[in-house]
Amino acid sequence: MKVSPRSIEEVRDTANIVEVASEFTALKRHGTNYYTGLCPYPDHQEKTPSFSVSPDKNFYYCFGCSKGGDAIKLVMELKSFSFVEAVLHLAERSGVEVKFEGRSP
Repeated sequence: MKVSPRSIEEVRDTANIVEVASEFTALKRHGTNYYTGLCPYPDHQEKTPSFSVSPDKNFYYCFGCSKGGDAIKLVMELKSFSFVEAVLHLAERSGVEVKFEGRSP
């Protein structure tokens, strides 16, 4: 069984990227459209913020290590979750009911 594409999109749309990223690093509002902070990736040690989060685009990007993506990718990479585990984690957190497709083996 796999997670339905509709459920994945609903999780992407409802997961607040600022809240999710704030679990891994302190963010500070910078201007009107984005937040910045130190990169949360363990292989990127930095002293000045290069990690940017855009709530409007529901996206993050680090200008130092060039990693970026949505909330699902951030959870996958920083919590070492599979795609499905990350979707389920964010769905539970956001109150989204996940639907599955296909048959179980």
